[in-house]
Amino acid sequence: MPPTPKHTLCGGLVLALAASSARAQLQPEPGMRPNEVRIETVPETDESIVRELVELLDDEDWLQRDLATIELGELDPGITLEMIERQIERPGLSPEQLARLRLAALRRYAMRPKGALGVSFGTIRVGAIEIQPIPQDDDFPASKVLKDGDQIAMVADRIIDGSFSLRIEILSREPGDILPVTVLRGQRVLHLDLELGSFDDLSGAVRMDSDLLNSALALRWERAQRGQSKAGSVGEAIELEDWERAAFPPGSTPDAREPDLHAPRGWVSGEGVRVEMGNSGWSPSTIDVWSNPTALRDAAAQRGMVLAGDRIQPMIALRLLIEREREQIIAELESVEGEERTLLIRRLDVLTSRLDALTEAIAQTRPAAVEP
Repeated sequence: MPPTPKHTLCGGLVLALAASSARAQLQPEPGMRPNEVRIETVPETDESIVRELVELLDDEDWLQRDLATIELGELDPGITLEMIERQIERPGLSPEQLARLRLAALRRYAMRPKGALGVSFGTIRVGAIEIQPIPQDDDFPASKVLKDGDQIAMVADRIIDGSFSLRIEILSREPGDILPVTVLRGQRVLHLDLELGSFDDLSGAVRMDSDLLNSALALRWERAQRGQSKAGSVGEAIELEDWERAAFPPGSTPDAREPDLHAPRGWVSGEGVRVEMGNSGWSPSTIDVWSNPTALRDAAAQRGMVLAGDRIQPMIALRLLIEREREQIIAELESVEGEERTLLIRRLDVLTSRLDALTEAIAQTRPAAVEP
């Protein structure tokens, strides 16, 4: 199919908007609840058209790039998130194409059904998010499994360090998907598979802002191991010595007479360690320019301590969880025999190995988390 002529793209977008309105009519059906509707199925757009739109994302005309982005992300009802994800993995994309495809993917993702657990949060600690499930709601199967006061410690193999991280784990999945969790119930450690309901059925749900959506989509891609390639940032290759040479060129004299000067944020995490940048590269936030090389190194060391502290908290929470489960298994071994006992011993061996490795990792991280 020949490329779409530039002069017809704008008109095509207008027609697509009208078509999406006509083809995605919300149709109530007899016997449905008042808030239930049926959305007519829309035929998927041909992949060749999607590829043509991707080519236009790098067009020399700014308007063409913007219109193609809108078409991919919103207007064409036959374009799916999966189509855009496949395009993101294509080799040879320019930074402009990649950035616009990610924006289109985020817009498609925002319109997709998302999972919901059907719980409210109580006390929140790293590795222990207290929850209160919706009472026995058929729309949320997990409400029949969870109990008031249960604490969600992990999702799959990831320690949950706050309500935000638990929300993105849930929202990165779809209704009907299974959320594998480790739950603390009293003194017991439970491993549960929780079926998710729909976010649309929640009342009083947290607002789904851009940070939540971005993080949930990134986690979806991480689990699927797709969309991992990204445009490089200059900050990824900058180390402490590079900052020092840039701020204080050889032969120059440090001048602290202008303390209100600002520089782009790029936190260094210690001597010889790469700069830690935000997801979008440079942040709009700023930091004061260092007055001398010693102040620069001190700032790097302080930031290194903060980062080490952030890393060590989930590790400590995981160690406590493993220790509790080991104690539980040791107690159970006294009353079981045969195959069940063999399985428990194997599980105990695995937990013991993990505990040893984790204890060593904590010991290596802890010195960096405290001021020398």
